[in-house]
Amino acid sequence: MKQLVKLFFCSFLIISFSSCEQEEALEPSIKYLDLNDIKASQSQSFSLDIDRDGDTEFLFNTLLVADESGDQRQFLITPARANQVFELSGRVSVLEAGQEIAPGNPFDKNVQPMVINRISSTGTSWSGDWKEVSNKFIGIRFALRDQAYYYGWIRISFDQTNKQFIIHDCAYRTVLNLSIEAGAK
Repeated sequence: MKQLVKLFFCSFLIISFSSCEQEEALEPSIKYLDLNDIKASQSQSFSLDIDRDGDTEFLFNTLLVADESGDQRQFLITPARANQVFELSGRVSVLEAGQEIAPGNPFDKNVQPMVINRISSTGTSWSGDWKEVSNKFIGIRFALRDQAYYYGWIRISFDQTNKQFIIHDCAYRTVLNLSIEAGAK
């Protein structure tokens, strides 16, 4: 009888520990995509199809604008459809690794250029929060075929010498309306 009780007790412990392991395995997954440092410049835009379904979610491009004060190259991220970027006061927020990208954050579709290169008769100047950025994150949220959002990030750098974005990689949670930390894979 003692052996039967010991066997029952051991079986109970094994089942208890294995159920704990299953709970850990239920952690929401992250879809990661290495973009191999793809470039986006005035001569070449980049369409990011983050879920690889054939539809662009975000476009990195450059717009040339001219007025009486001179020319401007405006470096932009343009969200497609209802997709949005993490913003503050109309500007794309520069995020550090580990910052939370979540439903309560401010997001918008209509944001100012990330970098502006002004060219006039008096010289050239750079402005924008992203003009000297290396390996920082853009918080994103996007809708696929669902009405709710997926949250993710895009890691980029900006190269003033070659006048281009360098898009390193991106990731998103595969569970709707669930936050993610910038840089989480």
